[in-house]
Amino acid sequence: MGKGEVKGLGIVEIIVDRGAENRLKLLCSLSSKLWNEVNYARRMFFEKKGVNLKSTYKEFYEKYKALIGSAAAQQALNKNDEV
Repeated sequence: MGKGEVKGLGIVEIIVDRGAENRLKLLCSLSSKLWNEVNYARRMFFEKKGVNLKSTYKEFYEKYKALIGSAAAQQALNKNDEV
C-alpha cells in the first residue's frame, strides 16, 4: 500500500443513553463555542485591534479547561493555530 492510500474504512455506531447523549451534545456545543471565540479573537488581531495571541490562548484555555477538559481545550486551541 502506497503512502496516503486508505485500505478500508469502518463505520461505527455509538449507542448511548439519554444522559450520555446530553453530555456529548454539551461537549460539542462548548467546543464549538471555544473555536468560534478563538477565531473572533484572531480576526481582531489581524484587523489590528491589539489582541495578544499568546495571552488569548491562556485566557481561553483557563476559561474552557474546566468545562470541556484540559486535553480537549488544548487540542481545539492547537488545531486552531494550524488554520
